[in-house]
Parts: sequence; C-alpha cells; structure tokens
Amino acid sequence: MNIVDIDPSRQRGFIGYRVGEAYTGKGIAGQAVQLLLTIMNRQSITQISAKTTTDNIASQRVLEKNGFKYISTSNQEFNMNGKSVKFIYYKWTV
Repeated sequence: MNIVDIDPSRQRGFIGYRVGEAYTGKGIAGQAVQLLLTIMNRQSITQISAKTTTDNIASQRVLEKNGFKYISTSNQEFNMNGKSVKFIYYKWTV
C-alpha cells in the first residue's frame, strides 16, 4: 500500500495497493486502507484519488467502505488478463 504522486501544493496524492491472492477476501485491504486514511488525517494530504477496474468488484467495495466517492468511469476499454475493462475513478477527501 502506498500514496504516490503527492502534490503538496494541492494536498493530494494517489493510493495504490495490492493483496496477495492467498490473502484476498480476508478484510486485509479494507483494514489497511482504513489505517492509511487514519494516518493521512494527521498529515497535510486532504485528498486521495484512486482507480480500479470495472471487473475488480472487491477493490470497488474496499474503496467505497472506506469513504471513497465514485467520480467517473472512463470511456476507453482496454484488455487486461483477457477481459475488456475500463477504469473507475474514486476520490476521498478529509
């Protein structure tokens, strides 16, 4: 889990995370995002953007359960692991 592309002037960053296949479905990603957001509340970052794919329902749920708001879905489709998907964008604000 990390926050990347931090822009101090806009107090904004982008979240990225990945959970190993053996550990999916155990609530680890949700707890980790929750902990990260708790820490971010004490930092100078007030907005975190995220994106996932249309087929990654688990990641969508993790973001939504942690207060990320849906922003939009891209118009462009791309092939990932043999599936046609789009990006879904989210934003969390303090």
